[in-house]
Amino acid sequence: MAKIVFCEDDPMIQKLIAAAMRGSGHEIHMAADGVEGLALIKRVRPDLVFSDVSMPNLDGFQLGDALKASPDTAAIPVIFVTASVQRAQVEEATLHGGAGVLPKPFTMGELRKRVADLLPAAG
Repeated sequence: MAKIVFCEDDPMIQKLIAAAMRGSGHEIHMAADGVEGLALIKRVRPDLVFSDVSMPNLDGFQLGDALKASPDTAAIPVIFVTASVQRAQVEEATLHGGAGVLPKPFTMGELRKRVADLLPAAG
């Protein structure tokens, strides 16, 4: 079973994520902003992080920079979630240590597929 942290400030998207990941066999953790997410990541040591780019207190790119700056968290793949999937945004995600971008809006199936592509099967 893999551990996944989702950093998302929108309660409706948090509900979508929870519904999509229910029964996945993975341990799911939610953070409402980047500061909470960073503390959570340091505590649970997840196998994968999804982070909204636009969040209060510490945005997704700042979170990615903080993770990559620490030897304890540098190897954790980060998928940035954003409504802006222009080429410049994708390139910027890579500069901040992103392993990919998940465009908003996304479906439950798209989220599950992304997780399945990045993590071994649960069980």
